[in-house]
Amino acid sequence: MGSQEGKKKVPIKEGIFRLTGNGNEGHLIASRCSACAECFHPTRAVCLNCYGEDLEEIALGKRGKIHTFTIARTGYPMSPVKAPFVTAQVELPEKVMVLSLITDIGLDSVRIGTEVELYFWKAEQDAEGNDVMAYAFRPVTA
Repeated sequence: MGSQEGKKKVPIKEGIFRLTGNGNEGHLIASRCSACAECFHPTRAVCLNCYGEDLEEIALGKRGKIHTFTIARTGYPMSPVKAPFVTAQVELPEKVMVLSLITDIGLDSVRIGTEVELYFWKAEQDAEGNDVMAYAFRPVTA
């Protein structure tokens, strides 16, 4: 296991989000087509709208609204997320739908249209002692 001073915060999967600062902040990333301005998350090499290949990486907004959701009552083996839990399609200002875990909300309180914000959390620790970070959304409190 790595030393405490060499420990980093790393994304659970490359190409989904970028961590900034101390690793507790960051943003989801998307591809935007230069020809038609369509955005895609996760990033892509070819536009699904016009088939253009000139796409740029952009940072997505950190707030959105629940477009649709489901409550999972059975968990996945080896997952750090325990049932029951909420997953949702979150619509971001760029008109991108992001599939995400929704936390810090009661199962009876989840509603379509609920405003949510992005945050990052430690999902596990890798063999080198790095914190493996995942993302989720939670209701906006202010």
